[in-house]
Amino acid sequence: MKKLLSLVVAGGLLAASASMASAADIKVKGKFDFGFGLYDGTSFTKHSGEENFDALQRFRTQIDFIASESLKGVAAFEIGNTHWGNGGGATWGGLGVGHGTGGAMGADGVSVEVRHLYIDWLVPQTDLQVRMGVQPFAMPRAVMRSDGEDGGYILDDDLAGILLSYNVNENFGVNLGWFRPWDSDIGSGPDHANGTRFGSHDEIDLFALTLPIEMKDMFSFTPYFMYAAIGDNFEGMYGPEYDAATDSWSGLNIGGSGNPATWLTGNGGFGDDGQAWWAGFAFDLSYLDPFVAAVDFTYGSYTADDVASSLANGPASPDRDGWVVIAKFGYKLDYFTPILFGWYGSGADLDGGDGYDGLMPYLSPDWGLTSFGWSNAHPMGREYLVGATPAGTWAIGLGLEDIRFIDNLTSHLRVAYFRGTNDVNNYNSAAELAGTTDAFREYGMLDTSDWGMEVNLDNVINIYENLDMFVELGYVHVSLDHEPADFEDNAWKGYVGFSYSF
Repeated sequence: MKKLLSLVVAGGLLAASASMASAADIKVKGKFDFGFGLYDGTSFTKHSGEENFDALQRFRTQIDFIASESLKGVAAFEIGNTHWGNGGGATWGGLGVGHGTGGAMGADGVSVEVRHLYIDWLVPQTDLQVRMGVQPFAMPRAVMRSDGEDGGYILDDDLAGILLSYNVNENFGVNLGWFRPWDSDIGSGPDHANGTRFGSHDEIDLFALTLPIEMKDMFSFTPYFMYAAIGDNFEGMYGPEYDAATDSWSGLNIGGSGNPATWLTGNGGFGDDGQAWWAGFAFDLSYLDPFVAAVDFTYGSYTADDVASSLANGPASPDRDGWVVIAKFGYKLDYFTPILFGWYGSGADLDGGDGYDGLMPYLSPDWGLTSFGWSNAHPMGREYLVGATPAGTWAIGLGLEDIRFIDNLTSHLRVAYFRGTNDVNNYNSAAELAGTTDAFREYGMLDTSDWGMEVNLDNVINIYENLDMFVELGYVHVSLDHEPADFEDNAWKGYVGFSYSF
């Protein structure tokens, strides 16, 4: 009986798989990443007790369910980042649940994460493509590193929404998207004035429009616009609570990554009738090849009523706007490409009492033309010690990219000098005189008197067709006008990573 039942079950599974195969072709791809890094000074605090050595791994996979050229579904998952020796496991009685678990004795971590879940389909009898679901999205940029790592300085992340794409002709296209990156509370109940749930008007909705124009072997030019509508009740875990009885705010927060109250307003509060918008362009000139020339420009603004502030010098202005320009020039030679790059991001005037006005707002950036002080190291390496956006800084740098003197070895050398554009010199002078804090370490902001330099040497060794080894050396020096006694002004790294793609 058991044998007969087993045959029936096996036959059912085979029939189901055959039916699925006839309905859609399935393609699987992915990547295993491993990283081993030795670091010093990355917290910019002496005797901080920080870990100096990292050993970690990550696995990403993507499954494409292809019904036809007009319809497919995509599911992408991730396991990690898993630090070796950390994360709990069955042997030690740990729960082993959550991001990056499973690295301790016994493993057994439950850390599978959703990255992408969407479908691509064409509207019948048209060339209009629809992408619907949790998907990657980044605002356009032209200034890119030759190793393919660049990232967006406004928005570059995975988020849920709908993106419509239409090619008018071979030179001109239109992309229109609606995304919902945050919804504080999907439940119902009393509104925030009564102290518990939010329910309605507690979302942020993004509307993005890009108009790519490309003339082959001449140039590409992409103007764009993005608008963020912020619900009046979008507070909760992301911002401060207002208590009408005491006329006070609680839960104020300026710093911290992953906090839209920081990214958008800079001062911890959203206020009523909040909205933000960005307009800019990405321009890449290919007509003068082998010359390299690319420019990005963005202006961004945030406005609201009655924004709260936790700044020591009093409430900040509810308005915030600023701009960023980035440029890169180079010349392609046989064995390497010399480059000149730089950027300028307008800064805030905290010292003048204007709060964060002057500093361009942003949403989940992941950007860097360097790979230690800013972003885009190998995925397992530490990065963005100074920032993940050019806002509030300016820099100029030189480099040699795509150095190829040895088979299967590609190197990139970059040297950059940077300064702050924020006027924060006396924002918290009492604490600074006591040597307990500074604007850079507390709020991630460099004053106009603060400067630094960075050196990167990034190498990629192709071991096999699908296996690469990354060797990265980096150094960052930061000099502050008001430097606390415990400030560590030098940081360095030595990193070895491996990536197997299939």
